[in-house]
Amino acid sequence: MNSEALSAIATGVESTSADDDYEARTALRKRIAAEWQKGDPLPRISYTPDEHALWETVTSKLSALHRDLACSNYLRAAARIVLPTDRVPQLDEVSEVLTETCGFRLYPAEGVVAARKFYGEFEDNGFFATQYLRSPRAPFHSPEPDVIHELVGHAVMLADPVFADLYRAFGRAARRARTKEALDAVCRVFWFTIETGVIREQGELRAYGAAILSSVAELESFRHVELRDFDVADVIRQDYSDKECQPLLFVADSVTRLSNDVRQFLDNVK
Repeated sequence: MNSEALSAIATGVESTSADDDYEARTALRKRIAAEWQKGDPLPRISYTPDEHALWETVTSKLSALHRDLACSNYLRAAARIVLPTDRVPQLDEVSEVLTETCGFRLYPAEGVVAARKFYGEFEDNGFFATQYLRSPRAPFHSPEPDVIHELVGHAVMLADPVFADLYRAFGRAARRARTKEALDAVCRVFWFTIETGVIREQGELRAYGAAILSSVAELESFRHVELRDFDVADVIRQDYSDKECQPLLFVADSVTRLSNDVRQFLDNVK
């Protein structure tokens, strides 16, 4: 490495250039998603070799953790959808498998989608998913919903019939909610279940939430945070932040109990 390259690293020039490239790629993919219209073919993204390598590194680590820490519904669904390990998959190829498996379709998202639109689409078997990757500076936890979160977390869970039906129930409830308070309650229950939910299986704590299942940092820490028994009334009162690893999680006794309790709440949203 020559003296100019060493100087660039020392002064942060090389790092700044990489950050600029990352921001430019992310902005382009958000723009592509914003211009997409229903009925158009799903956009295909030209991922870089470094991005494919990032996907491989993160998903390999996640897969190893899933074997011991993911719930059985997730492991069965992962065997159905079979995401590639050596490259970032395109939305259209994953969407095709999902449609055949449980009826869901993926749509491109430019970032965080407004709550009523995001949840409401579930009722019609649609899921908005981003196509950009997390920053290589923080590969093992992303506060922003990147393509690893969307596909490793949500898309796999959508291949499970029990959870696919729960997503649809959230969609119906979000569309019925006529007040901000009602929609906020739906969002909180979704956060502490579909995003950060955990259950007990054969005496062991297992994750089913997409935000945990797509984060190495969350998977390595979720058994050591404050845990409370799942109760919808308690969940609705609980504040949360999506910018850091979760300090508090709600634990359901089983998938069946979770599904029954959540459905009872969602069916009564006015």
